[in-house]
Amino acid sequence: MVSVLISFIYLGMTSFLLGYGIKMAAQRFLGYSIREITGIFMAGLAAATVYAGFYSLFSGVGGGANGGLLLLCAISLFAGRRELPGFLRKKTEKLKPAAFLGLLLLILIMAYGSSRGYLHFDTGLYHAQSIRWIEEYGVVPGLGNLHSRLAYNSSAFLLTALYSGSFLTGRSLHTAAGFLALILAVKGFSVIGVWKRKKILLSDFVKVALLWYLSMIYTEMVSPASDYFAMLFLFYVVITWLELEETGEKKITPYSLLCVLLAVIVSIKLSAAVMLLLVIKPAMVLLRERRYREIAIYLVLGIVAVFPYLARNVILSGWLVYPFAGLDLFSVDWKIPIGEVQYDAEEIKVYAKGMTDVLLKDTPIRVWLPEWFGGLKGLEKLWVMASAASTVLGSLWCLVKGIKKEKEVYGIIFLELVMIIGYLFWQLGTPLVRYGYIYILAFPFLTAGLWIVSLPDKGGFIRRLMAAALVVLALYKGKNLVQDMIRFAHLDCWLWQQDYQAGAIDSYELEGITIYIPLDSGQIGYDAFPSSPYIREDIELREGTLEGGFRKKQEGAVESES
Repeated sequence: MVSVLISFIYLGMTSFLLGYGIKMAAQRFLGYSIREITGIFMAGLAAATVYAGFYSLFSGVGGGANGGLLLLCAISLFAGRRELPGFLRKKTEKLKPAAFLGLLLLILIMAYGSSRGYLHFDTGLYHAQSIRWIEEYGVVPGLGNLHSRLAYNSSAFLLTALYSGSFLTGRSLHTAAGFLALILAVKGFSVIGVWKRKKILLSDFVKVALLWYLSMIYTEMVSPASDYFAMLFLFYVVITWLELEETGEKKITPYSLLCVLLAVIVSIKLSAAVMLLLVIKPAMVLLRERRYREIAIYLVLGIVAVFPYLARNVILSGWLVYPFAGLDLFSVDWKIPIGEVQYDAEEIKVYAKGMTDVLLKDTPIRVWLPEWFGGLKGLEKLWVMASAASTVLGSLWCLVKGIKKEKEVYGIIFLELVMIIGYLFWQLGTPLVRYGYIYILAFPFLTAGLWIVSLPDKGGFIRRLMAAALVVLALYKGKNLVQDMIRFAHLDCWLWQQDYQAGAIDSYELEGITIYIPLDSGQIGYDAFPSSPYIREDIELREGTLEGGFRKKQEGAVESES
């Protein structure tokens, strides 16, 4: 746990300074200043992710990458040396002693949860291996030929590798997910302001959904799973978007910056791409007002945000977006064959629908949907039913407000419609529950909020009722939290974070290099490196070294060896 706290301090300092640099740049070039501390941290984490992506194109993300990171932070600190002390003083003056103690307690609770827990199955399968490849080599041509899942290329692994500290300690920490959860917890707990306010806000409902999600992943955020990163970032975007609408923000800049952040999120989880529909709002305003300079700035920022992701895709697999065979743009010797790409894509889809045989990919929805729903857990069924109902209730609310021409809620209508579309894409496309919590948690809470906030609240009855509901929820979830903490208290993780786990292994030789293979349901972990899921007789080293990468053997070579 001590190592986690130290890592949190490093993550906090560097992400804040990077974010503050972005704040100053936005103020200078766009005339907008990021106001919230959480927004600065989130901007910094996004910037660190993109930075690690660029660095990985040239070298392993280790000591050198952290040296460059500290240099960037020093530049930001120097540039803001005059206004930064005043900014921090202004923020800390508002922090009351009770809030300060609450923040310290929250940090300790999140550090505890990040030090131990359940390691995601996919972490042993390929997350840990992906992170180690990034730490040691950055990116390797054709790595997906060795292990197709290593071509999935989530930017979450870049951020984790950047802050793993493996070059210092010989152990690879995986604390970035926990730190991100901490920042979002601070954002979520601001819902307690409902006690002081005279009205309930829509963002309050989504903050409750966020806190619920955080309670669900508390015992799992020790894993660097890309799903957690993507969902937490998306929760931040939706909540912040709502807050901007609620405060009547007239400037389009913060909405545009959130859309740039969405580009980073897509590099974390491709399934988040549907949320890019939010870009329609700032795009329409900027085009209508002919603000071409700003349009150019946002386009450049968006390209910078996704370029490392796309470049890494090509290097890892030979495809611009893996596993999507619709964009066949490159002819490189390490390219994964199109048949394997298509198979991998179909396997993801059928698995998400509760099936294990790719041959069932054309199963009609009337067959797979009932079976998929029947396989869900109790609360998962409840959330899915609530989301399905929200498509109707949300559409009805949007229709009513549209007919009444209530222009002040047009922005909310737009967000709700995007959430409806996102839910439908998730439900009909790849409805794996962990891919869609932004839709099956945030979406129904938001839709419920649309109707509740619309009700007259004479005497503040609804507000008091919600406050009481929050107390009940806090007691219920607080009890679960204590039980979760007790469950893992016996683990000796007070100094070091719980390490990656692995099962039994075997090995084989590939041109003189030992490659490890798992014997326990694909669980290979971090230490047995490099690995493949099975003996790969169909690939070869491109240049005789791991740095040179992997490619498929020519058919004649395979036949002659067999």
